Amino acid sequence: MNEIIYLIGQISVDKVESYKWRKNVRRMFATNDNFEVIDPCNNGFNQAVIANAGGDPKRLKIYKTKGTELLVPKDRSYVSRSTMAFANMNTYDKKKPIIGTCFELAWYYDNPEKTVIGIFNGDPKEDIICNHPFVRGTVDIWVKDEFTACKIAQHFYQDVFNEFPTFEEARLLEEIVKL
Repeated sequence: MNEIIYLIGQISVDKVESYKWRKNVRRMFATNDNFEVIDPCNNGFNQAVIANAGGDPKRLKIYKTKGTELLVPKDRSYVSRSTMAFANMNTYDKKKPIIGTCFELAWYYDNPEKTVIGIFNGDPKEDIICNHPFVRGTVDIWVKDEFTACKIAQHFYQDVFNEFPTFEEARLLEEIVKL
């Protein structure tokens, strides 16, 4: 079975980091036939938003862009199609709330059979958003970066044709997830 990973988290044209982590995940799975990555930033609409960005300190320009009314049903369909999410809870742009990410987490909460790997570069127990009961109730495991999220997804969901991990691989995974 192929796993479909939806990449959720803040998107800000002013912060390259909000795009870079997604690109890293796409690269990590580019040659892996067991995984498909849904990147909401890798489409014509988002590329047009980037090209036309700038001069919008109140962040209102985006909501006047033709097609924004499709964002909610599009994102909801991505949650439905996916088997798991990488939820990057880092706030790269303090001027832009993560409303969309919160909706997506709620939709994943309604689908508990779908895995949610939370990404946060601090201690999620010390962050007001990550430690919120709604977020804690949705995120299955926390990691520090997208590379670790990819490793965990590959370890638990990669088809290996009845091969078992070596002792060293199992030990390394235990260190990563702190079992």
